[in-house]
Amino acid sequence: MKQLIQTFLLIFLFQISAYSGESGDMPEQEENPTVEVIFDEPEEVIAEKQEDVIVEEPEKLDVSEVGELLEPKDTKVELPKNRLVEIFDQLLLTEINTKKINVVGECQKNLEAGKCHIVEPSKKSRHFNNYYFYTNEQNLVFSIIAFNDKKQSDLNLCKDKITSWKTFFENYDLTVKDPKDNSLSFILTDAPQQNSLEVFTSCYSENYRDIKSSFSIKLYKNS
Repeated sequence: MKQLIQTFLLIFLFQISAYSGESGDMPEQEENPTVEVIFDEPEEVIAEKQEDVIVEEPEKLDVSEVGELLEPKDTKVELPKNRLVEIFDQLLLTEINTKKINVVGECQKNLEAGKCHIVEPSKKSRHFNNYYFYTNEQNLVFSIIAFNDKKQSDLNLCKDKITSWKTFFENYDLTVKDPKDNSLSFILTDAPQQNSLEVFTSCYSENYRDIKSSFSIKLYKNS
């Protein structure tokens, strides 16, 4: 019995010595002990690598700035205004638009080689009851006069007409030529543009050539 116990002890000691090594090592690692060293690095090298890695923290936004970022900006845009090139369905410096304008007679011309045409436009204004188109020797309309030959009963009504036409012409590239504050007339121009245009509007009584007017708009286009 004693001999049997000694035999078991010898077998047990022999097995322990056959698998000796570091804890966690597999048996095949003992045949090539340098494999483990390949992955070992000095602690100083690891520390240097950690210092080289820079981790950027996300930028912090001040809460007080959020309101400024969300505030609507001024998006008002001043668009360029168009030149006034057409009125009462007639383009300036073109032949009379007979599709929309009816020529009903002749009037006294203001150019030796030109003509004056009494017309009825399809697009009228209730402020006028007479429309004259003046053409040059090329038969191109260079001037338009719209006027009312009825006597004014109240100048305040005419002032309202002046105001409404001022507002209308604000839609175009025109500036005040006569800066005087006059509630009964105004003069506009788009000079210095090529073939500049001048616009005259008046509540004054006028009597020249064959025109008798109490309220008028005159447009002259330089050709």
